This record gives sequence, C-alpha cells and structure tokens, in this order.
Amino acid sequence: MAEGRLPHARLGRATPQPMFGAPGDLPLSGRRPGGGAARGWRAELAVVPRVWWLLLLLAGACWPHGLWMLRRLTDGSDEPWGALALLTVAVLLARARREMSMPARAALVASGALAVLAAVLAHLVPPIFAAGVAMLALAAFITAALPRRPPAPIATLLLLALPVIASLQFYLGYPLRLATAHAAAPLLGLGGIDAAAAGAALLWHGQTILVDPPCAGIGMLWVGSWSAALLSYLNGASARRTLLNGIFAAVVVFAANVLRNVLLFFPEAGLLQAPAWLHAAIGLAAFAAALLPIVAFTHWRTT
Repeated sequence: MAEGRLPHARLGRATPQPMFGAPGDLPLSGRRPGGGAARGWRAELAVVPRVWWLLLLLAGACWPHGLWMLRRLTDGSDEPWGALALLTVAVLLARARREMSMPARAALVASGALAVLAAVLAHLVPPIFAAGVAMLALAAFITAALPRRPPAPIATLLLLALPVIASLQFYLGYPLRLATAHAAAPLLGLGGIDAAAAGAALLWHGQTILVDPPCAGIGMLWVGSWSAALLSYLNGASARRTLLNGIFAAVVVFAANVLRNVLLFFPEAGLLQAPAWLHAAIGLAAFAAALLPIVAFTHWRTT
C-alpha cells in the first residue's frame, strides 16, 4: 500500500451522495415537473403501429355517417342490433391485433376513394346508402390489413352494422308475412286444422288470425345473418362459402319462423289457453332450433 494513502481511498471524482436522503440534494438539472409522465404517454403513443393510426384516420373521415348511424340506433326509429355487429368487429380486431400490417398501396387508395365517394353520395342518395359505402371503405382497409383472415365475413359484419331493420321491415315485412301465412296453412292442414291463407292472415271458422309484423321474422333473419357471418369468419370461409352460409341461414330462419307461426296459431285461435309469456318463449325456441343447423352447416367440411 502506498504511503500516505488512506485505506479505501479511490481515484477520480466521487459522486456526491445525498445526506439522509434529503430530496434537496438530488441533481435536478434537465428535469421538469411532470416530465417523466409526459415522456411516458408520448413513448406509449410512439409505439402504436402506423396501421392503427391510419385506421383511426379513415374512421374519422367517415364521422358524418357514423353520427347518422348513432342517431338511428338511439332515436327509437330502428332496432339497435347494429351495435352488436360493430362490437363484434371490434372484438375480432382486438384478437387479431398482432397480425395487423400496413395494407398495400392499392388497398389504401381503394379505401380512401370509397371514403370520398361516401362523402359525395351523402348529398345525392339516402343516408343509408352513403353509410354503406363508408362501411365498405372500412372493410377494404381492415381486410387488407389482415391478409390471413377471411375478408367477406368482415365486410358482411360491417354492413350488418347499418340500421337496416326498419328498412327491411318496410320492404320485406309484408312479402315475408305473406309467404309465412301460405306456408303455415298446409302445415296446419297436416294436423287436421282446415285453415286457409288469405293475404298475410289465416282464416279458420270465421276467425282471422293475422301474421303481424313482428312475426315476419326480420329480427330472426338479422340475427341469423350475423351468426352466419361470425361463424364464417371463425372458420376461415371464402367469399363463396360465406355467401352459401348466409343463404342457408336465411332459408333455415324462414322455416323456423313458419314453424313459430304454426305453433302460435293455437293460442291465437283460442284452441289452447296459454300464458302471455308463451308467445316470446315460442319465438326463442324457434330461433334456437334454427341456430343449431346454422352452426352445423358453417362447420361442415371446415373441421
């Protein structure tokens, strides 16, 4: 040991240590109050992939259509089923967030062009058609950002997010009621009930049993279409198979609705004394009976 050097002495500049941990002794150069928190959220935003920023930008460009959809879903003029379809797409995107990649330039141009077209159409056509083009713009972007996922089911779910129940009821309600009454009459005949179809009603022993608008099955048709689209996505269905699944779902739902009206004929005609809740219970049972073959068909040859 060299002479005159203290036992634990160290060469070089020593870092001053705060006495008793006093905060006033800490070096404060280069720090600002709240600076660490600010840098924290800025750093978190910096790591968000660019594809998500572009998706938010595209959704923001379609805000007039989204506002119109929100009003239709909340003002009582339509059923709020579209919110379920939007939530479904959001959940599917959250599950596949690690697969999201930047779309190709052609997809970016296509989605942008559709968004511009939707903005122009908003002044020329009914809002539902312009909103439909806006949903297709989002579908073009999302499906291009998820190239390993089936595109057709995503586009179908986004279109189902539109407030279409009231429109379907206006345009398809009576034809479906007419077809339901004429399909139910021969089924009742098999059970010994001599009922005749007259328009959207059944005539029996001087009574007129109407197939009313709720019994047209529009709500069941929407839920069946949503189920078919979701199951098509989960099974990786192609566009052709997605269309086939949708057609099958529509046929099965119509058959289930005819069966519902056949069963409802008995309490409505006074042949069966039943509590008031039986009407809703029969509807739920009919839809459950339709859902099972829809699930089986969408999984057929995909497992």
